[in-house]
Amino acid sequence: MNYAENLQQLRNYKQRLTIALKSGKICVFEVDLRRQLYTFFENSEDIFGVPGGKILKEVQPFSILPPDEYRLAVSDYFSHPADLKVIEEAFAKTLSGHSTTYEARMKAGDTNFIWCKIDISPIMEKNVPVRMIGVITDISAIKAKTELLTKKASLDSFTGLYAKKYMEERIKVILEKENNKKHYFILFDLDNFKQVNDTYGHIEGDRVLRGISERLKYIFRTTDAIGRFGGDEFIILVKDLEEREDLIKYLNLLMDSSDNDYGVTKSIGVSVYPEDGRNYEQLLMKADVALYYSKCGKNKYTFFSEL
Repeated sequence: MNYAENLQQLRNYKQRLTIALKSGKICVFEVDLRRQLYTFFENSEDIFGVPGGKILKEVQPFSILPPDEYRLAVSDYFSHPADLKVIEEAFAKTLSGHSTTYEARMKAGDTNFIWCKIDISPIMEKNVPVRMIGVITDISAIKAKTELLTKKASLDSFTGLYAKKYMEERIKVILEKENNKKHYFILFDLDNFKQVNDTYGHIEGDRVLRGISERLKYIFRTTDAIGRFGGDEFIILVKDLEEREDLIKYLNLLMDSSDNDYGVTKSIGVSVYPEDGRNYEQLLMKADVALYYSKCGKNKYTFFSEL
């Protein structure tokens, strides 16, 4: 086989590789670990909208940095700050001579972040990793679909508020991660709501529930967790609120019965984290007790600490 034929075969191979990478929306790169130098970036345009040559040129100056500074510079160029731990663990695994796969939000310099799956394999010489080959796959569409399905699963289909099971999990996560802050756990239901259904029909009853659900979204902050506990009962976690007077303002707005055509009132029970409990079960139990006392008189709110 002569030189011209060899050259044509290489061109055909590169063409097939390019078509395959574009079809799969995949980017391939190579890093010389000893020189801390990216040496190859193919099909980056289809993922980041930036030619591989531009990326190589922009990251080349990082190669002269000390190892720790080099990793920080590369991470800042390619990675979302929230994914640094995942990336550091993957890099450490690669340096130990093992292949690894992870998911992270990636960019190329000033481009937008997109969700990617990254597969990395080290190239060894005398049991030492000297290069690594990486494959970047755009999974943003898959992530978006998954997040949409997760969101649908987390919502009560009737009111659009969080579903009971999801609220329980969400509150537990908040209490665990923000255990140094003050939170208010609110449990409330509608007074004599059955009479609306019995007198005016379930269609009107449904309208009342939806109206109050919209009112909840309007009253409370987007950082608060709001859910339907079941039937005509609702649950709210007001996050990181120090002053009780500020919560009372929310409660007074919530007590207003003008949010429905039939003047349906509410009874509310409130427990406080961490004073009344340090976990979901304790807060729920004490808010429920406070709600019971409110129901005895109806159309009022009760703090468990006042009992």
